[in-house]
Amino acid sequence: MRGLIWIIVLFALAVAVAVGASMYEGNVFIVVGQTLVRVNLHLFVGAVLVVVVLLYLLLSLLMGTLHLPGRFRRYGAARQERQSAQALNSAGLAYFEGRYQAAEQEAAKVMANKRGEHNKTLALMLAAHSADAMDDTAARERYVKEMAALPPKKQLPRHMLLAEAALARHDTAAAEQALRDAAAINPNLTRLVKLQLRLAVEHQDALAVLDKVTKLQKAAALSDKEAARYSEWAYRTLLAQVVDAPGMKACLKRIPAEMRDGALSVAIAEKYNRLGLYPQTVKWVKQHYPLHHDAALLPPLIHASQYLSEREQQKAMDMAEGWLKAQPQDAQLLLFLGQMAFDKQLWGKAQGYLEASIGLEDSTQARLVLAKVLDEAGQGAQAERHRAHVLAHIEDDSEL
Repeated sequence: MRGLIWIIVLFALAVAVAVGASMYEGNVFIVVGQTLVRVNLHLFVGAVLVVVVLLYLLLSLLMGTLHLPGRFRRYGAARQERQSAQALNSAGLAYFEGRYQAAEQEAAKVMANKRGEHNKTLALMLAAHSADAMDDTAARERYVKEMAALPPKKQLPRHMLLAEAALARHDTAAAEQALRDAAAINPNLTRLVKLQLRLAVEHQDALAVLDKVTKLQKAAALSDKEAARYSEWAYRTLLAQVVDAPGMKACLKRIPAEMRDGALSVAIAEKYNRLGLYPQTVKWVKQHYPLHHDAALLPPLIHASQYLSEREQQKAMDMAEGWLKAQPQDAQLLLFLGQMAFDKQLWGKAQGYLEASIGLEDSTQARLVLAKVLDEAGQGAQAERHRAHVLAHIEDDSEL
């Protein structure tokens, strides 16, 4: 719209000049010394316009010539900036494609470019991480040293890289220092918390692991499966560190109920046994075996019952026989009832349970225990047949 208005204005001026020139005829007199020169007005005006245009063109040519060096410099600078940006883009693509050597080379071009100063920080990071991915320790250390000269607020990537490298070589002291320096800049960074989680695992610090898992779950940075895996590891570690009954009680309060009743149920029963808390072992198995019928709970029960009184041992056996009524086809339960009967020297009952177990599921353990029972019952020939069957089975497996 503005261009159209200017065209109209110029056209109107041209028309006015043309009309004025046609209406006014005159001369221009120029005095040069003693000479008087008369020039037609129209010709004079035209000559003046031509001179002005020529002077403008001449001055433009002169100024353009004078400014050529500056233009060349600006063109060269712009070209270098484009090359720097292109090299940085290539370095980033190569790094994420896994071509670390190419990424380092392209990043080096950016750092060598005089006009790449504003891209130098990112180029240094790409070069350092690429060297680390290639296990080029010398190059990585060189780039890290250059990164140390950057402003303090730009040191976070350097600290993170140092922490990752230290964790990779299991240098927990260096990793801890690097993570501490990184946390001083940005303590809530998700990647930083993940590295702190790795360090906590390296230190076997179960409480720290649980704390970091909670933070990462709140940030939606850890899947439920990963969180469950880390949490189970932490609770198992806490359980392994228990040394007495009060510690066991405190540990169980910390463990979530679903994990106590599920993944850690057997580990808790075994820990009670290792602590010599045999009545608690029996109580625990009595409470948790009916929930899932986990056969792994039965060995701790058998082991613990050996250290109880005759009366308590009988109660434990009666309890197991009660479970058998609810699941009479459970071969594992029959096997462990046979073992309990063997420990109480009830040869006939032990033989009955073990033979029933073998009838449902032939197992090496059941046959060997049955062989011991038959030895005690004076049936050595039958015991040897069971041992021979086990040996033949083992030989068949070894040939496969």
